[in-house]
Amino acid sequence: MGIGVDIDPVQPPYTRSNCSFMTMDITHDWDFTGGGNFDFIHIRQLGDIQDKKKLIQSTFDNLKPGGWVEFTEWIAILQSPNHSLDGTAFRRWNDLLEQGMHNFGTTLYYPNKFKPLLQETGFEHIIETRNGAPTNACYPGKKLQRIGHLMTQNWLLVLEPLTMPVFTQALGWSPDQVKSFLVDVRKEIGNTQYHSFMTL
Repeated sequence: MGIGVDIDPVQPPYTRSNCSFMTMDITHDWDFTGGGNFDFIHIRQLGDIQDKKKLIQSTFDNLKPGGWVEFTEWIAILQSPNHSLDGTAFRRWNDLLEQGMHNFGTTLYYPNKFKPLLQETGFEHIIETRNGAPTNACYPGKKLQRIGHLMTQNWLLVLEPLTMPVFTQALGWSPDQVKSFLVDVRKEIGNTQYHSFMTL
């Protein structure tokens, strides 16, 4: 039996009989009766939540003995080994995003905090993997081209919603300034002359 959880109702039009969905904020107390119910818990892209320790303890308490938890998060720092991003709007955007996160009292490197917290909570056999995901289809090979194409689509969708609160609240930009700046960033994201990746 699988249970999908989100803070908003995301019930798809068709689900299999062994799958259900519920609305719940997993950063708060979990609403599963009894605890220790799950063989596997997957948590994806929550961002830098404040009480990571509480979340990790909740996963521990709701797993059966021998159960597994998997966290998937981005380190949204652009890597450009050939320096093709130097001087671009995309690079400036990323630097400003990290500066804004710092002004908020956090960092884009927050996924690095999970492993020690998992160890403190009592998890064993902890495996940390890091994968480079290209930001566009700049690298050769069908797999990397496909990933890069999907990443470009993803970034074009989330760019403004991600940027607007950080730039306006932490950096003091106006919404119009943000929108104007992102015009150039969008042009560069999909441009394959710029080689870059982020870490998943």
